[in-house]
Amino acid sequence: MKVLFICRHNACRSILAEAVARRFLPSRFEVASAGSDPSGELSPQIKTYLEAMGLNPADFRSKSWEEFSRFHPDLVISVCDSLHGEPCPNWLADGIRIYWDLPNPLTSSVDPLAQEKACEDTTKLIKHHIDTLIKLPLETMSKDEIKTKLSQQAFG
Repeated sequence: MKVLFICRHNACRSILAEAVARRFLPSRFEVASAGSDPSGELSPQIKTYLEAMGLNPADFRSKSWEEFSRFHPDLVISVCDSLHGEPCPNWLADGIRIYWDLPNPLTSSVDPLAQEKACEDTTKLIKHHIDTLIKLPLETMSKDEIKTKLSQQAFG
């Protein structure tokens, strides 16, 4: 199953989601992230946080979703933050579109320790979503059932 995480700049949350998914999803999942208006580089704080997670930041990069025109994801998961009025990109794909409203950990504070804590909190939320995905019998579920189980409302 192919999973694509999207966010506008692909520099923070979608990168964190990709990192957590790569670490915890079984090998039958192919994972990527992209943005509608990529910044071209990861946020320095995210690079530091990835290193703290034991990951190599060089394994991740901010990229446009146009690079994935042939990827054909089964799941397209948008991770924008509606609380701050962020536009949520609508990637055109045949896959199941899901929306996870993740707070941007880098807008919570300029204090590095507060940002690190916010990254941890966002990562825990992503991990909760990924754990739910792992437990689903995807092969026997309809697209609507998958969308319902993985949508934000299912976690409220």
